[in-house]
Amino acid sequence: MTALLLSAELWIAGGRVLDAGALRETALAVEAGSISGEAVKPPAGARIVDARGLVLLPAFVDAHVHLSVAGDVAEIARAELRGGVAAVLDLGEPERLLPMHAPSLRIRFAGPLMTAPGGYPTRTWGANGYGLELATPDGARAAVQRLAKAGARFAKLAFDARYPVLAPEVARAAADEAHRLGMSVVAHALDVAMVQRAMEAGADVLAHTPVEPLPDDLVTRIGQRRAWIISTLHAFGGAPAAIENLRRLRRAGARVAYGTDLGNEGTAPGIDGEELALLARAGFSPREVIDAATAAAAALIGEQHLGHLRRGDAASVIGVDEGALKDVRLLAKPSLVLIDGAPPEAVLR
Repeated sequence: MTALLLSAELWIAGGRVLDAGALRETALAVEAGSISGEAVKPPAGARIVDARGLVLLPAFVDAHVHLSVAGDVAEIARAELRGGVAAVLDLGEPERLLPMHAPSLRIRFAGPLMTAPGGYPTRTWGANGYGLELATPDGARAAVQRLAKAGARFAKLAFDARYPVLAPEVARAAADEAHRLGMSVVAHALDVAMVQRAMEAGADVLAHTPVEPLPDDLVTRIGQRRAWIISTLHAFGGAPAAIENLRRLRRAGARVAYGTDLGNEGTAPGIDGEELALLARAGFSPREVIDAATAAAAALIGEQHLGHLRRGDAASVIGVDEGALKDVRLLAKPSLVLIDGAPPEAVLR
């Protein structure tokens, strides 16, 4: 055992990790909030977090939230951490709230939804700055530059045919400017025509699984582009058409990340067991459900030290009953939560 491991400030001991589809018992060493290594068992006299009987997994990442819509940002962030969520992608906040910060919760954000004058969501839930109306290509480019300066790494375009929709040249200007600045482009688009508009604009990510059955050629196009799909199945009722869309899109090559659309009606902070169950209904194995909510979601939002339990990664860990590997809804009830190597109650003091 190396000196680094002997000097570790904490060991997570007695648990098991998933390794090539099997469970392997191990002890994880924690130093300065990160995993510094592992061993069969901790050294004598080590400070230990007892994980006996638990399967250890990376803390979850929710790739679609609206923190201020859900409630007080600080309170919602604390609830996310206590529930086993270490990071989020916020896909709709007014510019006045940027940049977004909360103690210990890692937050990536897009800022307001860019939309046409009078477009979604400015006439509904987003009337108070959650939508940013764009009428010209120059205005779109300026808006993206402003959001990037505020720290946004994503730009979100709204396509909803119930309201005026971004002109193609305006949407394309926003997407091109975002790409020039190294940002990813996310699109709110739920039906066929709007998904087509989003793809034509240059979207990299669909903020939701579309709810209208997609034609084969569009599924193929999305898959060939290796676009990301953020699941949000539960928030939209888990309709069979959406579940089948997700199944087909993944089969075609699209990448899928877990997201809940926290702030929408019927959602709550923490891990959403029903969302996980709907992913399983879409053909995801339990391991694939876990990957969608850990490694995949972390990759999408650019958190390279989350989503895995490797040396050098954040010691943000949940411990669940082994039954969760069969009934994925149980993943939403972790018995152990550590964020950067400490219980949420400790990191939130």
